[in-house]
Formats: sequence, structure tokens, C-alpha cells
Amino acid sequence: MQVRCFILLLIAVPTFFFACNKSEIEDTGIEDFGYDYFPLEVGRSWEYEVDSIIYDPAVGGTAIDSFRTFIRESVADTLLDNTGEVLYRVERYYRRSDTLPWQIEKVLTLSRNEQRATRTEDNLRFTKLVFPVKAGKYWDGNAFFDASRPVFVAGETVQMFKGWQYRIQEAGVAATIGGLEFDEVVTVQNADNRYLSNFLELRLATEQYARGVGLAYRELYILDTSCQVCCGGNTEDGLCESLPWEERAEKGFRLRQRLIRYQ
Repeated sequence: MQVRCFILLLIAVPTFFFACNKSEIEDTGIEDFGYDYFPLEVGRSWEYEVDSIIYDPAVGGTAIDSFRTFIRESVADTLLDNTGEVLYRVERYYRRSDTLPWQIEKVLTLSRNEQRATRTEDNLRFTKLVFPVKAGKYWDGNAFFDASRPVFVAGETVQMFKGWQYRIQEAGVAATIGGLEFDEVVTVQNADNRYLSNFLELRLATEQYARGVGLAYRELYILDTSCQVCCGGNTEDGLCESLPWEERAEKGFRLRQRLIRYQ
């Protein structure tokens, strides 16, 4: 039951809004702002295959549970917010097998203006892209909520969004994702704290958007350890730090989401 509750939250989290920083101020002579990396119109839909691994503290060690879920998001309608901005109403469905019927999970909204593309879900607003799309651009995609807020994973709390900083790694690059080929893809690094040499917390998050399609890939590594299970709590001799995260993780999750069809 804990895993079921978690996945409904987790698949929802992934997601957009924010006010841009100075790095967003660009020459207005730019012709291609990359708006079509985040296309929005009623009738569009995306289906994803999502593989998840949950790490759960247990008596005598760490319980690890893996499972697959299928997600479909469909743009059903438009509405206006209190500022007059157009929001696209998206219905999210899920199923545990591609032979089972879809079940409605929740409703969220997407929006896009000249500066940014956003997603609002579970009262969290994320900025997923800023325009013009350009390699090296950075922003605080989680600026509209407290990044220290806890997220529950299998009954345990983790600070999922701690230290996130969004950055466009590359743009306009061909890629094959989930068996689908795309001519132009932009890769956004949402978080990567490995350069901080933090061996007790791993925050690694990446998203890829295909031109004319939208979100095509997402990967998350949100893992914590106290080095208790692997090393008896010893964090001094370097043993815990030298182990791969798959061996020292005590709570958190890994997730991989791939686009399998769209219209």
C-alpha cells in the first residue's frame, strides 16, 4: 500500500513553474526561441513507460522493490488563471500493465508564455523550460515552493528537491528514446549534487524534450544513506563513500520514464 501511494505521488511530482533569473534576458533578435519543445494544444496526448525502484528501511537491512507503471497524459481543455494566462487542463491516467484499462489519477495544468514553460501539480509549480532554449542556460525551476519540503517514500521522508538547479546541457541534438527517434532534443539537468562530494545524499534528475513532441524522457535518483546498513554507521574510513549507491542506499527511489507513443 505504501508503494502504491508513493508511485501516485512520485509520478505526479516530476513536473513545472518559476520566475526567470538574469540569464533569461536575451537578444530579442533571436528567431527560434524553441517554443515547440513544449507544444500545447487540446487533443495532444503522451504515453510513458515508467520503471521505479524503491529503497525502504527494514529490520536487518533495506527492502528493495521494483515495478513498472504506464502513464498517459491528455490535454483535455483550456482555462484562464487569475492573471488571464491560458492554462491547459491535463488529465493523467495510469495502469500497471498495458493490457489493463486506464484509470484516472488526477488533473494538472501546463502553460507556456514567451519566457517559460510551466507545470502545476499537487499545488507545486515547476518551471521546466525557459526561452529561448539555449545550452548553458540555468534557472531555479522550483522557486515557487519550499525546496526543503519532505516527500514521503514508502513511509520515510526525503528532501527530494534539496539543492536542485536547472541547467540546459545541450539543445538541438538527435536522440533515440524508448525506441523513438527524434531529430532535435533538449536535455535539462534538473539536479546533480555529485560534484559536491555528498556521499550521504544523491540528487540526480534529468529531463529531455523533443521538438514538436514535448517531454520524452525523465530520470531521477533520489537516494539517502546513513551508512548504517552497509558499514555499521561508519562514515570516516571511506568504505561507505566508495560503495556504489545501489549498495549503500537506505531510503529513496530511482525512476526512469520513457515516451512510448504520442499524438
